[in-house]
Amino acid sequence: MYTQKLLILTLLANLMIIPPIWAQTTSEGNVFTLQQIIELADQNNSTILKSIADVKSAQADNQQANAMYLPSVELSNTFYSTTDPLNAFGFKLQQAIVTQADFNPDLLNNPGTVNNFHTQIKVEQPIINVDAWLGKSAASKTVKAIELKSEYTKAHIHFILKQTYYALQLAQNRKSVIEKAYKASEAYLSMAQDNLEQGYMKDADVLAIKVRTLELDAQLKSTDNQEKSIQESLNFLIGRDISLPIQLADSIQQVSYSNTSFNAVNNRADVMAMQYGMEAHELMKKSNSFSFAPRINAFGMYNMYDADFGGFDSNSWMVGVNLQWKIFNGGKNLGKISKSKAEYSKAQISYHEYLDKGNMELMQAQRDILVNQSQILTYKTAAEQAQESLRIRANRYKEGMERTSDLLMAEAKSAESKLMHLNALYNYNVSVFKYELLSSETSK
Repeated sequence: MYTQKLLILTLLANLMIIPPIWAQTTSEGNVFTLQQIIELADQNNSTILKSIADVKSAQADNQQANAMYLPSVELSNTFYSTTDPLNAFGFKLQQAIVTQADFNPDLLNNPGTVNNFHTQIKVEQPIINVDAWLGKSAASKTVKAIELKSEYTKAHIHFILKQTYYALQLAQNRKSVIEKAYKASEAYLSMAQDNLEQGYMKDADVLAIKVRTLELDAQLKSTDNQEKSIQESLNFLIGRDISLPIQLADSIQQVSYSNTSFNAVNNRADVMAMQYGMEAHELMKKSNSFSFAPRINAFGMYNMYDADFGGFDSNSWMVGVNLQWKIFNGGKNLGKISKSKAEYSKAQISYHEYLDKGNMELMQAQRDILVNQSQILTYKTAAEQAQESLRIRANRYKEGMERTSDLLMAEAKSAESKLMHLNALYNYNVSVFKYELLSSETSK
């Protein structure tokens, strides 16, 4: 009887202690706070790095669009060799080597081989290109859109990190609860086998405890597998080897929540990105509409000629202004205008749809916080009551006044209530993180 009482007291002591956060035996280099996890992701997360590359690519495209304002300078050197009478005389004129003898008809008709090296510096300066100006403005809007998209991508990755970090906390605490229940079940089984040998218990009761122990062992293995999967996911998100261990420096707890009273997402980074994208489509529509307008460009050329390479015995220059007006090009411009109008219309629809969906999600996130907050209190109370019920039944079982099936049911209910409380805590924290994401405003 003394052994039986000692086992009961040990069991109760184990069950009444709130399970601490599970800890791995790892080096300090594998211990991370949530803030450290986020900082590592900012440096190494592939999605964040790709979004930064997208921004740089858009900025490069915008830089190319500066050609609509800035001059272009081209240096070229061309070698000619000909026996064509017209070009041969022309090369001599360019080289300024024509003499009276060159007007001999026999020499004009049969000039022989004439060589010419032509070095040219050409400068072109756009003056009026309305469609190109609008295209440049569209490129600038696109850069802003991609910058804002990158900002929200980073914020969304932070949300996933928080969700995964707390999921790992949840898995570790679930494992701790199940481990304690498993140890308690083993203690029950040891006590039951002693009572069976003394004739105080039936085989069916011992078998029932064995079944419960096997169930908890299976749950423990499943939870251990889940924990490892979450560790691998977290390592992947922060750019580490997925096989490396992770120990969390923080214990699971209810995060603080402050209702910012936001009821619209107009200033959120992803929504602003959609708006800038829509504006870019509008500018491209206008740009294509002005493709019928004439273009005016200035140009200047400085030419140097010689019969030998590297020689510059003769030179000339030319400046001018070019007016180009492509009135009709087979319907190509008309097609571009129609397409840009359709794309702008689609961008408008997508923006308003995204805005409405974002506002709806924001309202839902606020309601989720309230529901999950109430569930924390409910399951916390249920866990406390289930723990007290188990304590009473364990005491009665010790005195031989409780059935084994009732005790096992109370033990299962206690473990289940603790797990539901942990789930409620996790769901609440995630709902707060989601609300923070959905109610965020861009810093740009």
